[in-house]
Amino acid sequence: MVSLPEGMLLGRKWFGIQFSRADVLRSALRLLDDGTVWVPGQDALATVPLCPLSQVGQIGPDQRDVWDGFERTDAVTAYPMVENHDTERRKYLITEPDKFLAPLNEPRKGRPLKRLDQLWPKAGRLLIAERPWLNTVRMLAMWSETNVLSNVWWPVKVDDAQTEKALALWLNSSIGLLTVLATRTSTRGPWVKLKKADLAELPVLDVRALDDARLAALADLFDELAEAEFARLPDMGECSARGRLDEGLARILGLPDLAPLRALLATEPVVSNRRL
Repeated sequence: MVSLPEGMLLGRKWFGIQFSRADVLRSALRLLDDGTVWVPGQDALATVPLCPLSQVGQIGPDQRDVWDGFERTDAVTAYPMVENHDTERRKYLITEPDKFLAPLNEPRKGRPLKRLDQLWPKAGRLLIAERPWLNTVRMLAMWSETNVLSNVWWPVKVDDAQTEKALALWLNSSIGLLTVLATRTSTRGPWVKLKKADLAELPVLDVRALDDARLAALADLFDELAEAEFARLPDMGECSARGRLDEGLARILGLPDLAPLRALLATEPVVSNRRL
């Protein structure tokens, strides 16, 4: 049993019910409480600067808002989109549009019409999974070279490409996954949702606290891994691409070896869809 100080529960969402393994829960609570990175089975500790995602990026419209202003089309328009969670395609850090959007002229039945100027300025290059199946998904975040909207990915507007790439790395790392699992809303087994309000409060790496050299090193690591193929999350313990990501992140930020945590996360029931 994990004993928690009362102060950790007051006035905040309780993350304790999100994990099955006590050691994973301990890691999550220490990270979320004060940015301490603790890996089960290791004595080394480190800290990382964290902040809510909303402090470093603007979260764009959800699928309902997108469909209130656009319709999907194969014809090329000025409004590209990333359409789905196809795990045979969404297995890289970098992505590109696969469909386009055409502005609606009239509202859909029973729905308000969203104007183009209400939606497209919120398109972004950093994409975060909105409703992933954790037992099949490979990427929790991706980066596009162009601004896009999506029906199943949250677009996030950030100031510059280096920051976007650093955040995409973080969210696909073992400690990034730890924060996503803690923040998730469970719907059915491994099918989870990241609600906009929770995503706004999602603790992410505070890139504003990094010096130029470390931020550039994270962006370089992203470029190095951009076209590396990532395995599904239940196989992350043996995934060479995710291993390289964790190793590079740990080297740049001065963290302990994340491999033991990655192996434990792969066996969390919500990830593996299997009992302990």
